[in-house]
Amino acid sequence: MSPSSRPLVLCALLGLLSGASALGAGQTPDRLRLEQVKAAAARIRADDVLRDVSDLASDANMGRRTPFPGSPSPGYDAAAAYVARQLRELGIKPMGDDGTYFQHYTVTRVTLDTAQVTGAIGGEPLTWGDDFIINNFLQPGVREANVIYVGNGVRLLKQGVDPYAGFEIRGKWLLVNAPVGGQVRGVSVSNQSGVVGIDYTTVNEVARHGGALGILIVPTEATLANWNPRAVTGQDLNPSVGVAYAQFQVPRVILSVAALRRLLADTPVSADAVLNADATKAYPASVDLGTKKRVSINFAATTVEARPYNVVGMLEGSDPVLKDEWISLAAHLDGAVPQAASVPGNNLPDQYNAADDNASGSAGNMAIARALVAAPRPKRSILLIWDSGEEVGLWGTRTIAYGPWSEKLVLHVSNDMIGRSRTADTPATLNLSPADTIYVTGPKLLSTRAEAALQRALQEFPFIKADRVYEDVSSQFYYPRTDAGPYLERGIPIMQFFNGEHSDYHRPTDEVGKLDIDKIVNVSKLSFGALWLAADDPERPRWDGIVPQTLWWVKPRR
Repeated sequence: MSPSSRPLVLCALLGLLSGASALGAGQTPDRLRLEQVKAAAARIRADDVLRDVSDLASDANMGRRTPFPGSPSPGYDAAAAYVARQLRELGIKPMGDDGTYFQHYTVTRVTLDTAQVTGAIGGEPLTWGDDFIINNFLQPGVREANVIYVGNGVRLLKQGVDPYAGFEIRGKWLLVNAPVGGQVRGVSVSNQSGVVGIDYTTVNEVARHGGALGILIVPTEATLANWNPRAVTGQDLNPSVGVAYAQFQVPRVILSVAALRRLLADTPVSADAVLNADATKAYPASVDLGTKKRVSINFAATTVEARPYNVVGMLEGSDPVLKDEWISLAAHLDGAVPQAASVPGNNLPDQYNAADDNASGSAGNMAIARALVAAPRPKRSILLIWDSGEEVGLWGTRTIAYGPWSEKLVLHVSNDMIGRSRTADTPATLNLSPADTIYVTGPKLLSTRAEAALQRALQEFPFIKADRVYEDVSSQFYYPRTDAGPYLERGIPIMQFFNGEHSDYHRPTDEVGKLDIDKIVNVSKLSFGALWLAADDPERPRWDGIVPQTLWWVKPRR
């Protein structure tokens, strides 16, 4: 703890002690402790929030775009340094690299080197551009394996149709009659209706979750008419993990008719039958084409790397056992900013500041950090996160949710866009919440204990109302359109606070002057209360609720 911070913390503790002594006799220890927490919530003040959000969303920070390959972002660096200084002054434990608050991760951009790309079927060469083209990829290098033909690649789960039955697809190429994007081809509307993962799955889901090496796509007249040999690029975390907003990790290769005929020659599968299958709706039976038809593709590429980073700190829990169960509190620090608008000194009239999205949540979480330091220490540890890369693919979120820390996480709390309120001129088409209300998603459907913490917080910290309209598995705001998505994918229950959309969303007009500072304060007090109560609960907030159908592959942490 820095010398300058000791008087602040000492004053806070003295204030809490004097407040506790005034409560009078008859208070239970738990009630006395809760009153101290409520006194700490009073330290979430409008003047502090306004100062912090004004700094984070200043013109000087240019919207805080995440640094990525070939494009640094001094504005993000300045904002991250500002948060780190606040954490240091509060005595929050650094959780980043080498004793800092900065947790770096790797993002790689790959660009196909078309002069070096090669392929082969059973050792006989394929020519890129003539015999095959590459639709997408993330990892350079040679991929070689057996090929399994799987028809149109669609499992109709309730009808017992499974073209993958009896085959081990991990590490294999899947040859499929499917569109380039991997949706459904050759299935009637009635059969493909329903929910992916519950009623049906396409080759994309099967390949991603089943560990296929890659997808070989049977050509159609449409793909041949749009045949476009080009130096495709890919960019994502390295290694790439997760589903929501991640680039599709399984490479897709489109074959020419001549290459397909070569691949299927002297196999049990007729090339003509495969080429005509979409029209006839008669897909040949699935078959492994054997070792003589192994396909090899060299995804030769040039690579460029960047090392963006999150800001992370830890408030260690007070219980010797429960402190090893963590609850994370997160807000994304970066803004959605076009690259050209982030050049220092450009003096653009359309300067991006990204005030509500998400300087509001970032400032709110800084206020919560101050309250946590002033409050009695809860039993569980709290991991404080200001993540980056949210606006370009949830990079920082996926880094943590799929990293080693996630094994200790029992609940994730997120504040994303908590600073705007509906006004008389708000378009009716937008879902912006009023000044006295905030949307909350997650605990009602997922976790009895997390929901209990929220309900008690609504009673004990009655500064704002909770609208639960998006506690609905069919809502995009439940999944995947949430910063908390990767945590859901990992089976970790969530609690997210957000105010809904407005006409300034992702526009230069998202400015500090339009923020409702009192709303940020009130949401932060509620979020702080729910966070503290969950962290101090002797019972872990298990995922004992449903598994939403949009997360059909997830294994909850029961």
